Amino acid sequence: MKIVVRIPASPAIRWVPGAYRFLGGTPGNLIRVGRAFVAGLSILTWTFPASTHQTALPAVLRRPSTDRRAEKLTAFFEMYRCREHHVEQYLRAADLYGLDYRLLPAISVRETTCGLTEQDNNWWGYHPGRAAFRSVEDGIDYVARQLGKEVPYRGKSLRQKLFTYNPRPAYPGEVEAIMRQIE
Repeated sequence: MKIVVRIPASPAIRWVPGAYRFLGGTPGNLIRVGRAFVAGLSILTWTFPASTHQTALPAVLRRPSTDRRAEKLTAFFEMYRCREHHVEQYLRAADLYGLDYRLLPAISVRETTCGLTEQDNNWWGYHPGRAAFRSVEDGIDYVARQLGKEVPYRGKSLRQKLFTYNPRPAYPGEVEAIMRQIE
């Protein structure tokens, strides 16, 4: 079985050795980890023995065939006529940091109309004027990590996270209303 994952080149450099260790780090579990750089993306290729089952893969790399989140996000972004969708990056970040997959896309619509009014790849209005990202993908990962794992957001409910993100009383309700449009 062969799996190909495309991620921004800079995180890939740090991620490849960790992926080998995460999957067991023995030739029996992982035959080859390959890396090639194409247009700023790192193409990671894992080749597994034929006997390796899908359950041996990290959760971030497997998605059940009944998972319709990608379709829902794509329809949502098309409804707002977003120029770029970044669906896989949003789903990966949500899974990795334990967030509702609709959160960052909804914030991006609320803050910058899906990047239409963004500056410095900051589609989420995260610390406007102070936060800049090398790419939208880097921004997705950074903001998701902040909301999922870092102080002052850690351990809070969705509504509390949103109020911390933007302390206007109406803000949590505005983002939650946008999130409901994805369903």
